[in-house]
Amino acid sequence: MPEGGATSAQQQAYIYLRDQIQQGHLKGGARVKPEDVAHVLGISRMPVREAIRQLDTEGLLTIRPNRGAIVTVLTADRLVELFEMRAVLEGLCARWACQLLDEDGFDELMLLLNRMTRASTDVDQWIERHEAFHDFICLKSGRPYVAAEVRKLRAAAEPYLRISQTRETAMADSQRQHTEVLEALRSGDPERAETVMRRHVDSTASDLIAGQDA
Repeated sequence: MPEGGATSAQQQAYIYLRDQIQQGHLKGGARVKPEDVAHVLGISRMPVREAIRQLDTEGLLTIRPNRGAIVTVLTADRLVELFEMRAVLEGLCARWACQLLDEDGFDELMLLLNRMTRASTDVDQWIERHEAFHDFICLKSGRPYVAAEVRKLRAAAEPYLRISQTRETAMADSQRQHTEVLEALRSGDPERAETVMRRHVDSTASDLIAGQDA
């Protein structure tokens, strides 16, 4: 297969597996067999193996020596560590974005928040719009490498976030917290923006861990 075709097939396998994991179709601990994925997608096993290695480096899959790959299971301790990292990095993004956002940026952020609110009855759509809201803030920080790392951390926790949002009070809590984030950014106070974002991320971690224990 030509190099371009191999790359395309690897990307196809990567997107397929990532989406299956993030949407909860592949549960934590499930074994991922390259031959099965290759059959579903109609491609060879090699690009699937490369996609699995990529997802292993991103934390969504775990490759076990001589035993194949499984969907990574995030214990409470691992979730705490993941969100501690995300809180620090995304808090910094909020601090930097607070100093760079203009009125057009705030208008766009409000639009994204409203779109997220309107999706409160559809978890899949809500997740997509939630990611867009957070991505916008991170990208407006002017730190693309930090933004990319935050996106990876959010992706690793998405299956757990998806489950937590089925709680009766989850959407209302989310609306309130995201509104607070927007207000903190609009205040023009970088320290406040960072503090509110970190508090929001820490709160999300607490909700996810509580959901695991329930």
